[in-house]
Amino acid sequence: IAPTSAAERELWRWLLDFDWTSQFVSIMLPLDHPLVLLVAEPRRLNLTAGDGLWLRILDVETALSARIYAAGDDVVLEVADALVEENAGRWQVGPGGVARVDGEPDVRMDVAALGSAYLGGFTFAQLAQAFRVEEARPGGIERADLLFRTPLLPWCAEIF
Repeated sequence: IAPTSAAERELWRWLLDFDWTSQFVSIMLPLDHPLVLLVAEPRRLNLTAGDGLWLRILDVETALSARIYAAGDDVVLEVADALVEENAGRWQVGPGGVARVDGEPDVRMDVAALGSAYLGGFTFAQLAQAFRVEEARPGGIERADLLFRTPLLPWCAEIF
């Protein structure tokens, strides 16, 4: 981990130019780590991916209220939760805040799908392709994706 992109590039350059070894093993890099784009032959990295960060939202209103959203139009999410009754409902989400509402939803999902999109690991469009999210009104998934977009994929540097 380095403080700047330039420092990280130089750290990897030094490691890969180090002539006393033929192999390095690096674990727990984020999926969107720049190393893949820094090397001339990314195939030679022999990358593998594994899970390391799981999220189960226990309080939908608090979680949605604590998150920062990108600019965009509000969206109404209908969340189902078989274990935590209070999580079930419709939530209007936008840059201005979060509120429980009775209006028609734009997107329907269970709490597990919301957890997948909450940190930015998957988009609502990707979840819809896997039948984990349903678009209830035209444009709902696109608006949700705009609100929930993040510049980097979620990553946890620790095993806990």
